[in-house]
Amino acid sequence: MLNVLTALIGIATLALGVAWLIYTWIVHLEIPYFAIPLVLTVPVIVAVAFRNCWD
Repeated sequence: MLNVLTALIGIATLALGVAWLIYTWIVHLEIPYFAIPLVLTVPVIVAVAFRNCWD
């Protein structure tokens, strides 16, 4: 159960990051290239932090 929750938290964070990138691209007509690595790595950090709260 904890593994499934951890994966869902990571996927949800990734979806939020991608949605923010798309929103920024549509509104400002440019992609913040510095944010692309962050959007890919922050979900892993959030999932690990969530997992460590329960271990």
